[in-house]
Amino acid sequence: MKRNLSFVSVRKIIAFLLAICLCMGLVLKSSVMSIAAQEAPIYKIMVNRAANCVTVYGKDANGEFSIPVKAFVCSSGREGHETPLGTFKTSNYYEWRLMVDGSYGHYAVRFNRGIMFHSIPYYTKNAGNMEWEQFNLLGEPASLGCVRLACADAKWIYDNCKPGTQVVVYDDLENPGPLGKPTELKISEDNSMKNWDPTDTDPKNPWNQVRPTLYLTDKNTDEVLRLPLGASQEDIYKAVGLMNATGDICESGQYTINLSGRYDLNQQGIYHISVCGVGLFGVRTEKNMMLCVG
Repeated sequence: MKRNLSFVSVRKIIAFLLAICLCMGLVLKSSVMSIAAQEAPIYKIMVNRAANCVTVYGKDANGEFSIPVKAFVCSSGREGHETPLGTFKTSNYYEWRLMVDGSYGHYAVRFNRGIMFHSIPYYTKNAGNMEWEQFNLLGEPASLGCVRLACADAKWIYDNCKPGTQVVVYDDLENPGPLGKPTELKISEDNSMKNWDPTDTDPKNPWNQVRPTLYLTDKNTDEVLRLPLGASQEDIYKAVGLMNATGDICESGQYTINLSGRYDLNQQGIYHISVCGVGLFGVRTEKNMMLCVG
């Protein structure tokens, strides 16, 4: 009798332990899936080699990368050093990276062996020692195979595109991408600030002396950009203005304003976007804002 009771007790203990293991397994599986979801790339990068334009896509409601959120002008590989076509994934990230020619790339992101996204080359690991002539080549082939970007754009990929982000390099000379091909200013040889990238947000950057400032025209202090449903470009210019470095308000026609990010002006809602303004000197300023449509 005692043996039977002992046997029943053992079976209950085993069943209890199995139940605990099953629960722990389910919790562990859920945790792993949650971590995987957090680490999954949220962007896809399309590099139009022929047009020297990069377009970044975000996911739509179906999880497809169909929403263009950013566009960058770039320099792909020059003749004899063409950037390879194909589909790749980002892997290693470097704040500074020594290049094959002895120069340094800022905010470098590897996506195909020795091929990376990175800034305009620098002579040394010093943000004030840029090869300024190479900055003026943005928009045309110029590199040894990598995809060169303005410093702010290289940093955006470095900060926002997780390891494993898909990169597609393709050719389409006729269509740079759905957001078009941005332009950058040209730096003159006699410019005393020429060795700094104008887009670099480093506090030491002398370009900050002429960098404009974005401001909202309404009286609210919550820094929320409010636009009506179906807003036009005119509505955007009414809502966002630009001040020059001396604090004077720029007049209409003296600046440009562009919004980027995942938003829909024809769909009521709240969105997180980036607002970019470019003033008379061609120097850009960017600010993350909340957009309220409707």
